[in-house]
Amino acid sequence: MKELSVTRIFICLAVTYSFFPMDTLRLYAPFLVSKNLIILNNWFLKLSQQLERNLSQDPENFMTTPEIIVHRGYPAETHHVITDDGYVLELHRIPHEPREAQNKTFDSHERRAVFLQHGMMGTDHFWVIGSSNNSLPFILADLGYDVWMGNSRGNTFSRKHVSLNPDEDKEFWEFSWDEMGRYDIPASIDYVLNVTGQRTLGAYIGYSLGCSIFFIGAIEEPRLNDKVEVMIGIGPTVSAAHLKNYFRLMAPFEKLYQIYQTLFGIGEIHAKNGLLHTIVRLVCKSSNFGAQIGRMWLFQVFGYSDEFNKVAFHRLTSHYPAGGSANTMAHLFQNFISGETFNYYDYGPVNNLKRYGSNYPPEYNLTLVTTPVVLVHADNDPFAPPEDVAWLKVKLGNLKDAVRVQSSTFCHGDFIWSHQMAELVYWPLIRLLPSPYL
Repeated sequence: MKELSVTRIFICLAVTYSFFPMDTLRLYAPFLVSKNLIILNNWFLKLSQQLERNLSQDPENFMTTPEIIVHRGYPAETHHVITDDGYVLELHRIPHEPREAQNKTFDSHERRAVFLQHGMMGTDHFWVIGSSNNSLPFILADLGYDVWMGNSRGNTFSRKHVSLNPDEDKEFWEFSWDEMGRYDIPASIDYVLNVTGQRTLGAYIGYSLGCSIFFIGAIEEPRLNDKVEVMIGIGPTVSAAHLKNYFRLMAPFEKLYQIYQTLFGIGEIHAKNGLLHTIVRLVCKSSNFGAQIGRMWLFQVFGYSDEFNKVAFHRLTSHYPAGGSANTMAHLFQNFISGETFNYYDYGPVNNLKRYGSNYPPEYNLTLVTTPVVLVHADNDPFAPPEDVAWLKVKLGNLKDAVRVQSSTFCHGDFIWSHQMAELVYWPLIRLLPSPYL
């Protein structure tokens, strides 16, 4: 009973924490912020960076994704894509395996391009947390693929726009899953195909929200379906009707959440360099007790894991969460509330009528996704539970296979940090991919 009470208290604190509007002092209510408070905030953030470096000996905790790639001995490239609505997205590329192992028989343009897309509030760092022989980008590069990794608008790497300032313009943060799928994914895929000169991607591999926004892109831009040879959806978060993490406790307050963000926030949530997240990160890294608190919070989001080790914990918390819009979180809550369905963003009756011609948001027609799809799911996944995956299987227009992870304890977070990822997930999927060479 005592353990249950502690868990309940922790969940309440986690919910309160998640409601915090921004984690920074960039409030859309200037009367709440003084100049001295901003100076103090900036001083603390600089001090915390120094403290974090003293607390951790792993250099990758403080590296960007391209720096990690180079640190592992692989070549890295950074590319920028401008979407039709002006967001500047950063893509990272591993064009081939390490130089000393490079297959000289094939030029870079003869290597089939594959694209990886991360989940909600993350970056492409999700893909490189594990060791090189247990991280999908490095495995694919070693096999001869041209590996590209996307970053959704609003995160650490894609916090840019051609005309809007994310620190000052609330309009920058007025996006949900809809815009991420309608603009980010088509723009990223088109860019990769243009650079490589290839007609199609060998594969699009999405994790969590990275699956949902591909489906939206394929529905909104039907031409996208013919540009991807196979879509692999890992832990697909589409319908959230049976969500089993603590976000289900927040979902009933979705309207209040939006009002709260409108009054006090600029629309950004969970920024990596936010004040509250910085404090939590320091607490988590300062002691074993702090680490246990951090683990409990992550388990409430990603599910309980037996495989979450200290190295993965510090690497993940040093980069995640990486920021996003309040509407992105609200869209998840709406999908939970609406039940077994996959809807456009709900702006409320008045604005829905203007946008959709109806008081309610329409449902995405998943039968229009004609790209061959392979789903990967786990029994213990609270973000993409078996019930929601079963619903998705029936709705998709061209489902080719569904692969169940052969572990009863495998959770949503294990798709990021499990030391068995290569064995349980990656190698079975790689057998489904087309040849790495054209």
